[in-house]
Amino acid sequence: MKIALLTLIYSLSVLASFKAQLGTGSLTPHFSGSKKNYCNQWNNTGIIVNKTYYLTLHLDNLGITYLKGNDSICSEIDGLFFEYIFSRTKWNEFGVTVGGYAYNPGNWEKHAEKTPSGINAPEPVTTKYFGRDVVPVLALSWGIHLIRGDNWSLRLNNLFTPVIFNHSIAYEYRF
Repeated sequence: MKIALLTLIYSLSVLASFKAQLGTGSLTPHFSGSKKNYCNQWNNTGIIVNKTYYLTLHLDNLGITYLKGNDSICSEIDGLFFEYIFSRTKWNEFGVTVGGYAYNPGNWEKHAEKTPSGINAPEPVTTKYFGRDVVPVLALSWGIHLIRGDNWSLRLNNLFTPVIFNHSIAYEYRF
């Protein structure tokens, strides 16, 4: 498996502008009119910090990301996202991301039952996709190279939707 992945990465790097990112972390402000029972919430602000890991592969302006981690109630998720970069400078990249992540709705029901009175249990926006409960995502993306070397960067990756923003750190290697 390792050799197949390395062969694929090398083959793609010869064909075009290819880069890979390993990312972690998730700082996600949730905007709501009421106090909600989120996991890892900072001072009841709706800003949460969750464990998330992802691998992104970009070929020219197209990217694909596999994500694994926790959602707003610290329940496990896994997702797939596609990105199109429409503007790139040395330090910034702007694009559109579409995809979603699967979650277990039973965990959300249990979380709602344990939520103290006077605090609202959060509810995800959801759809069914091949029999799985999925949170769909359509976002503007903005990648900022915080530190940039000849063929590597430390990046701040940002996703912006009308209701949730997400920020994470990634190491990028450009082949």
